[in-house]
Amino acid sequence: MLVTGAALLTMVILFGIFFFLISDGVRVFGKISLREFFLSTRWYPTYEDAEFGILALLSGTLAVTGLTLLISIPLGFISAIFLAEFGNRKTHDFLKYVFELTAGIPSVVLGSFGLKYISKWLMDLFPMKVWTGLNILNASLMLSVLAIPYFVTLIEDALKAVPVDQKEASLALGANMTSTLFRVLIPQARSGILNAIILGTNRIIGETMVVLMIAGGATMIPQSIFDPVRPLTAAIAGEMGEVELASTHYFALFMIGVVLLMISLIFTVTAMRLKRGMRR
Repeated sequence: MLVTGAALLTMVILFGIFFFLISDGVRVFGKISLREFFLSTRWYPTYEDAEFGILALLSGTLAVTGLTLLISIPLGFISAIFLAEFGNRKTHDFLKYVFELTAGIPSVVLGSFGLKYISKWLMDLFPMKVWTGLNILNASLMLSVLAIPYFVTLIEDALKAVPVDQKEASLALGANMTSTLFRVLIPQARSGILNAIILGTNRIIGETMVVLMIAGGATMIPQSIFDPVRPLTAAIAGEMGEVELASTHYFALFMIGVVLLMISLIFTVTAMRLKRGMRR
C-alpha cells in the first residue's frame, strides 16, 4: 500500500509539473505565432520590438548535448569496461573513488574552471579558430566531466549484472577476453548500457549552470564547435529572475521549459522502445 501510494504521488507530481508548465507556456501563442516561436532564430525579448524565436537556442542545446555525448560516452564506456573486467582490486577501488569524487563536484565550480582556464587554453591552442573561449567545445568538455561518472557507474553495473557463468562458458570454449567481452558481455548488458545513456543524456540536457557560464550566451545557430551559443536552459536561468510577470517574455520562458521536457520525454520514450526491442 505504501509503495502504491508513493507511485501514485509521483505520478500526480509529474503530471502537475507538466500542467503547470503547459498552462503558462501555451499562453505565449496568444501573443506570437507558433511558426515564429519555433522557426525564427531571433531571440530578442527585451527589445522594443521584441522577438521570441527559439530555433537558435534549440540548435545550441542540441550542439552542446551532441558534442558532450561524443566525448563522454566513449570515455565512460572504456573506463567502465576497464573497471568491470580488467582492473585489479586496488586500481578499481582507486578509480571508483575518483569518479565518485568527480560526480560530487558542483557544476558552478566546473563552470568557474572552464571560465578561467579552459577558455584561455582553447584560445591559445586554436588561435586561428577561436574568437571567444566561451563556446560549445568549452561547455561540452566541462559537461563531460559531469556526465562521465554517470556513464561509468551505470555501464559498469550493467556489465557486472551479466551472469558470471556466461563469461566462464565463453572462456572455457577457448574465446579470449576481448572476444568474450564484445560477443557475450556487452550484447547481454546492452539494455543496461542503453539505460545509462538515457540517464546521462537527460542529465546533460538539463544542466544549467555550466552552459550559462561558459557556453558563450550568443543567440546564433553555430557553424562550428568554437562558436558561442545560448542553450535553452541558460535562457531560462539567465532571464527568469528579471522577467515581468505575465508578460510575453514570461510565457515564452515557460514554453521553453515545455520544449525541454518534450525533448527529454521523446528521447526517453524512443530509447525505452529500443530497449524493449533488445530484450525481445
